[in-house]
Amino acid sequence: MSDNQADSQGNGSPFDDSAQQEVVRLAGRTDKDGASYAHATLTPASDTRPKEMLCDVRPIIPVIFLPGVMGSLLTFKDTGDEMLFAPNSDTVLADIGALGALIGMWFSSASSREKTYDPTRAAVTPLGPINVGKHAKDDTNDQFIDEDEARRRGWGSVHRTSYHPVLAWLEEQLNQPMKLGKVHGAWVDPDPEGKDWTLKPLLGTPPADYGAFGKGNALTEDSPEFKHFAKYRYRVYAIGYNWLQSNADSGKQVIEGSDYYDPKTKKTTRLMGIREICAENHTGKAIILTHSMGGLVARMAIAMHGAADLMHGVFHSVQPATGAPVAAKRFRTGAGNEGGLNSFVGGSLLGRDANEFTAVLANAPGPLELIPMPDYNNGKPWWIFSRLDGSPVMQLPENGDAYKEIYTNSKWFGLVPDEKVLDPAGIVKTRLGKTHHGDTVLGNFYTTVGNAIKNQRKITNVYHPKTFASYGDGALRAKSPSTQATGSKKNRQSVEEGNELKDLLTWGTVIWKGNFPSDVTEEELRAARFLHDSHTGNLRVYLETRKLAVEFEVQKVNKLPADADPTDPAPYNSKNGIIAGDGTVPVWSAEAQARGLDPRVKGDPATGVQMAFVQHGYVHQLSYMHPWVRWALLYSIVQIAQDAPEPTC
Repeated sequence: MSDNQADSQGNGSPFDDSAQQEVVRLAGRTDKDGASYAHATLTPASDTRPKEMLCDVRPIIPVIFLPGVMGSLLTFKDTGDEMLFAPNSDTVLADIGALGALIGMWFSSASSREKTYDPTRAAVTPLGPINVGKHAKDDTNDQFIDEDEARRRGWGSVHRTSYHPVLAWLEEQLNQPMKLGKVHGAWVDPDPEGKDWTLKPLLGTPPADYGAFGKGNALTEDSPEFKHFAKYRYRVYAIGYNWLQSNADSGKQVIEGSDYYDPKTKKTTRLMGIREICAENHTGKAIILTHSMGGLVARMAIAMHGAADLMHGVFHSVQPATGAPVAAKRFRTGAGNEGGLNSFVGGSLLGRDANEFTAVLANAPGPLELIPMPDYNNGKPWWIFSRLDGSPVMQLPENGDAYKEIYTNSKWFGLVPDEKVLDPAGIVKTRLGKTHHGDTVLGNFYTTVGNAIKNQRKITNVYHPKTFASYGDGALRAKSPSTQATGSKKNRQSVEEGNELKDLLTWGTVIWKGNFPSDVTEEELRAARFLHDSHTGNLRVYLETRKLAVEFEVQKVNKLPADADPTDPAPYNSKNGIIAGDGTVPVWSAEAQARGLDPRVKGDPATGVQMAFVQHGYVHQLSYMHPWVRWALLYSIVQIAQDAPEPTC
């Protein structure tokens, strides 16, 4: 029985005759050292009911969450002031505050952004706001985890709105699968509305119903896997990291942990790492959960720091497994003209135009590693210059070397043809001057992006041997009658709630369309002279041989072309480069995790990935809020827990 459970049998008053037969059970908890304790309220002497404290003696498996880019809270080391706390939007006041913060950030200059997002001045803080969540309640209205304990476990180092609800939900579901001898909660109770939980319970439902590819059957109350899982307790932790530094450095940081010194209070707070968390719980391994770039950090910890031995297994959600073209596109457009609310948020946080975006990303190794990797879409070109009808003329990388062909190409069609945008605040130039190495700002950028590519290569097809992954591939579609949830209600939901396709499209390729004659060749385009760049997605070049100026415009908004088939639930070959995904990561990147499992996905098998959940209906940032992801998450944790030895008591 969980240390978070409590029960009072009988429904009468504590002072009537039947009260003598009642037993008052107090929810026992464990402190960080494993000792049991409980909170009790004194009762009158006349209350002679037996009092019991429920102690949970099961051993503990820690569950550790690693957030995505911008999901960790960063401060300036020297002042303790906020560097970037992504605005929260989980209350009315937070919504208002978030809007004000984003408006203020929208007007930041390129120089200001470079000064703000300086990786060398950043420190992850564990002192951010905490929300233990409405899901963290039991029948006695006690919280499954209080704010102080949540902070001790690192929750204050990650974004509250995006992550705390699922952390609190996990704390409940993992630790209380059984109550008074009966399975309960999400394990057996569906949500008839398909909003907060799936239409089907976890137990008894085949994983394929929620998108699974790979070996794995439905779990039942009597299955050995579920029984083994239930023999353990699970403590939920979070580890934020300095996402501006390289993922290799972050991989080491999440293993070893870090001390946060607050210059304002002169106090030091410990943010535990994986190794320390395992030691605290008297176990050698943990279960790792990741969101987005956190997946790359976990894989880097495995590939470069030998962390696989500290992990029972890993669950990845919406991982940009092979990078994302939108990260490269924004070097030429910024994030402020992509349409809708996301454009406003992206422009505020990352930069409205290319000048502002590049000032941050060119000097931030971690985010720079999100550009398409060498094995993106199995090495096919993704940086394309075409005619107005979409027919390509120049496709890069042509020879599979994006570093030379795109990232460090100084010609008009390269990633950063104007080196002046690399260091508007002069921070890099000053730093290089102090090292006496004689490197230039441009040379430093080439080195930084080169190191990013090296790191990408080190995690190519590198996964923990027990990896489970979920990712988005467009919108949910109604299920056939044979797979509808059972029930007596008419017009019952046949599919869970989800976002529409228009919210789930993103750049599979970056296509620049130009108004040039049909007989213009690739050689002529390569030799063109650079005339003008708007830094928002429009540029002009001059074809010397034809005495002709040509205008190019990139696809700025993630919308399908007008002639696209609206009945196609997951467009893969649209003429403007926009394909299905989760609104940020295109399916061509995420599906690398399903190589060897999903027969539709080409490429060498993703070594170590046991099951890939190809899912639908959720946007990137809030993936863990969606029922399908949560279903896959619980199922995967049960499977990963099988790596733990059979408890001895």
